[in-house]
Amino acid sequence: MTHDPPPALRVQGLTLRYGSVRALDELYFDVAPGEVVALVGPSGCGKTSLLRCLTWLQQPTGGLIEIAGAPLGQERLPSGAIRRQSRRHIDRLRHRIGLVFQSLNLWPHLTARENVELPQRVVLGRSRTDARVRADAILDRLRVLELAEKVPGQLSGGQKQRVAIARALAMDPALMLFDEPTSSLDAELIQEVLSVLRGLAESGTTMLVVTHEIGFARHVAHRLLFMDQGRIVADGPPAQVIDHDPHPRVREFFDTVLAFRA
Repeated sequence: MTHDPPPALRVQGLTLRYGSVRALDELYFDVAPGEVVALVGPSGCGKTSLLRCLTWLQQPTGGLIEIAGAPLGQERLPSGAIRRQSRRHIDRLRHRIGLVFQSLNLWPHLTARENVELPQRVVLGRSRTDARVRADAILDRLRVLELAEKVPGQLSGGQKQRVAIARALAMDPALMLFDEPTSSLDAELIQEVLSVLRGLAESGTTMLVVTHEIGFARHVAHRLLFMDQGRIVADGPPAQVIDHDPHPRVREFFDTVLAFRA
C-alpha cells in the first residue's frame, strides 16, 4: 500500500497579533510537493509577515506549521496540548525552508561561491569539498558560475538575485519562499529573474512566491492565494482568481492592476 507524501507546507490556524491588530488572521492552507503558489495582495496585507512566521523569524501568536510533515516552532502533543519547541530544535529544521529576501542579505565580504558554501558547512555540516561541489553545481545551473569569485558589490542586481537563490537551493530545502523577487529590478532584469523562477518551477521546485508580477502568477504558478487584511480571501487556479473570482476586494484589486498595465 502506497501513501501520498505529506504536504511540503501545512499551515493550520496561523495568527499574528500586534495588540488588538491581527496581522495574520487564522490562516489555513497546504502547499503540495512540486507546487508553485503565487501569494498576491495589496501592500500591508500580511504577505511578508506570513513568510517571516513560516521561517520562525517572527514568532506567530498561534497556529501550527509543518514542513514536509515535521512540525516547526510548535507541536501538538498526544494529549492535545501545544508545546513550543526549543530554539535549537527550530534551528535544526529551519533550513528545510529556503527564503530569498527582498534585500537578499548576501555577505558583502564573501565571494558568490563562499556565500553559497558557508551555510552548508555551518548548518548542514558538509565538508569544504562537498559544499564547494554543491555550490558550483547550483551556480552553474543558474548561469552565474563564471562570477563565483566576485563579491556582491561587483554583481548586478539580477546576478545577486541568482546567487541568493543558489544559496537557498544549496541547503536542499523542502520549500522555497520568495519575497517580491523582482521588486528592486529594472524591466530587463525582471525578465531575467522570472526566467530563473520558471526554470525552477519546470524542474519541480516547490515554491511560495510573494509577487506583484501578475503574468508570472497567471502563467507559471499552479495556484494563487490572495490576501487582504491578514486573511486569505481567494485560493484557486490563477486565471480563475485573476479573471473571475467574485470576492469584491479581489475584483477591485485585479481590475485596477490590469487596467493600469493595459
